[in-house]
Amino acid sequence: MYRSMNIQTVAFNKVSFVNVTSPHELEIKDLKRNFDFNPLDLEDYIHRTQIPKIKVYKNYVLIVLDFPFFKQNGNVNGNNLHSNSSNAKEKAGKHSIATLLNIPHAALSSIPLFHFSSVNTRRILTSHVNLFIGKEYVVVLHEGVLSPVDYIFSQCQKTLRNRNNFMGQGSVFLAYRIIDALVDACFPVINELIIMIEKIDQELENKKTQTALEEISITRRNIVFFQTMIKPILPLFKQLEEEKYKELNSNMTSYWNNIHDHLKKIAHRLEDSRELIEGISESNESLIASKTNEIIKVLTIFSAIILPLNLIAGIYGMNIKVPFASHELVFVVLMILMSLMVIILLIGFKLKRWF
Repeated sequence: MYRSMNIQTVAFNKVSFVNVTSPHELEIKDLKRNFDFNPLDLEDYIHRTQIPKIKVYKNYVLIVLDFPFFKQNGNVNGNNLHSNSSNAKEKAGKHSIATLLNIPHAALSSIPLFHFSSVNTRRILTSHVNLFIGKEYVVVLHEGVLSPVDYIFSQCQKTLRNRNNFMGQGSVFLAYRIIDALVDACFPVINELIIMIEKIDQELENKKTQTALEEISITRRNIVFFQTMIKPILPLFKQLEEEKYKELNSNMTSYWNNIHDHLKKIAHRLEDSRELIEGISESNESLIASKTNEIIKVLTIFSAIILPLNLIAGIYGMNIKVPFASHELVFVVLMILMSLMVIILLIGFKLKRWF
């Protein structure tokens, strides 16, 4: 067991769980010194040039995955961390995580969890996770914004029972528990997107079109961004389900099948959300277009009424001799003619149902 900067280790039953948070050059050097990892994989993680993949080496298997987290008001928050929510939502989030990880609910009493925000600027970003799975270890590299990893590690540190629960069946099972927790932590993110879509729909009903337009743009972007993370992961777990990687299968096929089912459910919910927000966006655009047409219609009516009046006023306002221009009754006659023209135009517009 060793500690170096952001590297922490817990061991049980000949299996070591190495938690590497926000690794930099010092942590990478320690990993190179203590493990026989391909240095290119470590450098790719540092430079953020990896894509989701499963890569088999002689002594270990590398799994690279992407998961979503929220960035808000310039501050990075994990997909289960937000400080402005209510206690009721906090308790609900803790209850779901406890059920997810199969641990006592009382153990979560002091842990802050995911909350929904009323702020409209929450944006989904990508967090990379690398899992190096050997026979006697699981090394997890992550950015510290995905709390399930740190939470599982902290639980393994606390009690022998938790270590047996997570690490008692070997390194591959430990990797499965970590990935399963990360995948299931995506559901609260989808729930927040759905809540935002419902909020947008209510704003449109209340005719808050400008606010809804901004939120539609962010929500559509978040959904598309989320989909780009899930799509490349799905084939990887389909391959695990089909037992393509013997190093990760043996008796683990049903477990990988469980994760694959969850990912498909996430993908379907994202697709449904995308169709829903696109439908709302089209409705909003139609509403804005309708309002624009109404404004143009009113302006056109006024222009049509004022145009002949301006013509008559322009003729009699010129410095040339116009018949009857000097007569006192001309002004009265012109006003009567103008009024009649306005009335005739309004009647004509009404008959054509232009307003």
